[in-house]
Amino acid sequence: MPHFFFRTILCALMVTGLWAQQTEVVLTATSSAKLVLAMTSPKVTGLDEATIAQEFTAVLKRDLDETGVIAMLQERLPADSAPAKAWKEVGAQWLLSIRLTKGANGDLQMEASALDTAAEKSVFTRTYNANKIVPLRYLAHYLADDLVGRLTGEKGVASSRIVFVRQTSPGVKEIFQVDRDGAGLIQLTRHGSLTLSPTVASDGRLAYVTYKGGAPEIWGQHRKDGPHERFYPTGGSGGMLSSPVWSPDGKRLAFVQGDRRGNSDIMTLDLASGRARRLTDGNGINTEPTWNPNGNQLAFTSDREGGPQVYLMQEDGSNLRRLTGEGLYNASPTWSPNGAMVAYVSRFEGKFDLFIYKLGEGKAYQITTGVSTSESPAWSPDERRLVFTSNRFGSSQLFTTDLSGRQIVRLTELSSCQSPRWIRGR
Repeated sequence: MPHFFFRTILCALMVTGLWAQQTEVVLTATSSAKLVLAMTSPKVTGLDEATIAQEFTAVLKRDLDETGVIAMLQERLPADSAPAKAWKEVGAQWLLSIRLTKGANGDLQMEASALDTAAEKSVFTRTYNANKIVPLRYLAHYLADDLVGRLTGEKGVASSRIVFVRQTSPGVKEIFQVDRDGAGLIQLTRHGSLTLSPTVASDGRLAYVTYKGGAPEIWGQHRKDGPHERFYPTGGSGGMLSSPVWSPDGKRLAFVQGDRRGNSDIMTLDLASGRARRLTDGNGINTEPTWNPNGNQLAFTSDREGGPQVYLMQEDGSNLRRLTGEGLYNASPTWSPNGAMVAYVSRFEGKFDLFIYKLGEGKAYQITTGVSTSESPAWSPDERRLVFTSNRFGSSQLFTTDLSGRQIVRLTELSSCQSPRWIRGR
């Protein structure tokens, strides 16, 4: 079973750390500077060097290159045994050294250290012990995340995961999960029906909408790794239901409930009591809620003034105000992890592009441009990238982009994907 597999993997990765004495943060998470890092060839015992090159070294370099804060030095590299001064002269600020050892029982040990080439002193030292079932690329992900954490004060996202919907056959969509690098695909639901709108709580609990019983229902987990149960409605029909999203404290779900006239409103569901509360009340469509990190505000899409636009309101529905001012069609808002930005899509000439609204500036910035459509943005946990869907290669596939829009990466070649959500893990 998928839940058992990942629980086994996570339990098997037993990490112990020996941190360097220096505790200063070298870069802030919002800095545009990049630290230039070089690495010597890993020293290997009991492992095939070709396998290490493909399944560890290449993965680590790609992880670090995509962090946004580290630039990997790839050319004019000195010999591995060269002194720190030689590495500094070719531009390396940090020099990473790694030793990988496979024990007689198959378990792995990785020792990693980084040297400041200017000061010629250690800035990072850590030892990782892993069960033999842990893939080598997982060790690369964890090392990349720890290096970013040492550098910025915030753990990286190489070991994070993305949950999304994919069509498996005509009329059937299920929820899947994939690792940050596009590997490790697993299927999370098997309802054999339309299963849509996944949302993941901070503790890993899943919720979604499914038509497995005919009418749409909100299903999810009351505890991490627990069974999937019906959340709403508790009895009878709830009408048209869509877009559930966990509150930051994991105690409520915001969702959308529609009526027979085609109107829809934002609701909240208290998981402990099972009581639902309506936050919007008016003719028209109110949909796609997203919480701010404090859980006291929601952004959502509404056509109350004509075309779809993004609005904000308090958690009780008060203080409603419009956020987006430019464009005739703005939708699919998603609040950033630190609460300073809202990403959304805007339609122009029949196609959608990604935008970011910076709340402190009161200004929107366009992220993607081009001949294809970009939809369903969701933030990375470190707020440095967005995952989204695009038809730039035909069918709807998963992509990620940095906030400049210059570093767009296709996550997988899977087709018919929608509604991605980027999470730390499950």
